[in-house]
Amino acid sequence: MTVPKNVLMLIAGLVWCAAGASVSRIGLPLLWRYGGSRPDLDALAFVVFLVFYMFVFSRLVGRHAARLRRDPASHLPMWAFFDARSYVVMAVMMGGGMWLRLSHAVPLWMIAFFYSGLGVALFSCGTRFLWAYVRGDVTSEPQ
Repeated sequence: MTVPKNVLMLIAGLVWCAAGASVSRIGLPLLWRYGGSRPDLDALAFVVFLVFYMFVFSRLVGRHAARLRRDPASHLPMWAFFDARSYVVMAVMMGGGMWLRLSHAVPLWMIAFFYSGLGVALFSCGTRFLWAYVRGDVTSEPQ
């Protein structure tokens, strides 16, 4: 099944927002539980957010838009919103996160700030994909 290239930005945005909401659903309740006794966790969550948002995820929006813009086809398979490398990174991050939580290899207060910052960063970049869809970034020349 193929879709117009710009729709891939919509799909990516929805996937990233869903992933961010899912990760936040784990981290934020823990952060709220520990936050009263550990105010430093809020600051750590903010640092995690900034690092992932600024240096990892936000760059991906532009990179994927540019990749899709370069593709000469007007329609692509609906899974082509990511390249192979991004799918591998996503699988490693999901697998690693599940292993950390389920193995109890790290204390819950660490999960609290890390998942909170990571989840909000994922969701925020999901909104950037959605905004790229609204603007038609992959169907127009870069500005």
